[in-house]
Amino acid sequence: MATKGTFENNFNDYSEGTAITVLNETQDAISSKLQTKLQKYTDAKVHFLTTELASDIFYDNTVYTGSAGLALYYLMSALNKKETYTENLRNALLYLNINNLKGRRISFLCGDAGPLALATVISYKLGRDTTDLPDYKTLGQRLVSLMYLLNDSPDELLYGKSGYLYALLFVNKYIDERTIIPPHYIEKAQAHISANDMQTLIKPTLDWLVNQKLPSGNFPSSLKSASGDRLVQWCHGAPGFVPLLILAHQIFGDDKYMKTALQCGKVVWERGLSTKGYSICHGVSGNAYTFIQLYQATKEPIHLYRACCFTEWCCLERSGTELLPPERPASLFEGLVGRLCLARDLQNLPAAHFPAYTV
Repeated sequence: MATKGTFENNFNDYSEGTAITVLNETQDAISSKLQTKLQKYTDAKVHFLTTELASDIFYDNTVYTGSAGLALYYLMSALNKKETYTENLRNALLYLNINNLKGRRISFLCGDAGPLALATVISYKLGRDTTDLPDYKTLGQRLVSLMYLLNDSPDELLYGKSGYLYALLFVNKYIDERTIIPPHYIEKAQAHISANDMQTLIKPTLDWLVNQKLPSGNFPSSLKSASGDRLVQWCHGAPGFVPLLILAHQIFGDDKYMKTALQCGKVVWERGLSTKGYSICHGVSGNAYTFIQLYQATKEPIHLYRACCFTEWCCLERSGTELLPPERPASLFEGLVGRLCLARDLQNLPAAHFPAYTV
């Protein structure tokens, strides 16, 4: 079903007959044939990115539109593949510039916290093998010192406090020493929220959000949005609700959250081939992560199959399927790096997660 801003989805939906083309025999991973295709795609696109698009990589230092997005790609690739561990960590170093940070924004995606968090983890992982970065403890202290920006920052992920909290949680996940980020600095994370607050603050807010669902199963991009029921993308609409709903189901055990998440998946399958292109922010790659997340939660092969279909759409780059070329074609959230993350994550489902969003 095509609507304004989307292409008609002409993929055959899941069946055992269609799945055999992209999934393995047990339907719990992609086929070796598809894995080979994705590896060839990745090799070709990394070469293209680092040669013909090289000048655009350093548009800025951020994770969202700049070089730190590629650093994140290499860091996560290192953590997922032991054979090229050190090589990928050293590649990540090439795209970090922590000496020219602006000191104005606090978030992981669009501020100083992202490059500093990445540098802290990379320095820790490389240990004495690196001379290009300060000691990880020094870098961690620089990250913590950004706390002076909190009072003047909004609460959101892209530019504000939530984005800073993500950076702290990111470092804590990949560095075992809790002295780097003292626990009281992340006291508002899930493990530190009281049971009473979960029931009286968090759950009612979740329920209010669920009640904003449109009759189609999509969600509005904002309250009283002029776009109505038009947008189906990670940054606006049903795709961004899926990881929240899955987590809500895991925490509260209420089936309504998973039911709504599955409805969102149906919307994305029917209307998720965005005419805007292939980005993870507002394009088809971001929508493909909807199905990866649903597969991780349910282990139902229909979602893995659908993820494969959307990934194929992004990799084939058929003529006329990107009506809004990205302003930053070498970036993580608008450009090619996001597709590389998707191709990698589809090959390693247990470790797959939406970049810079799921810790």
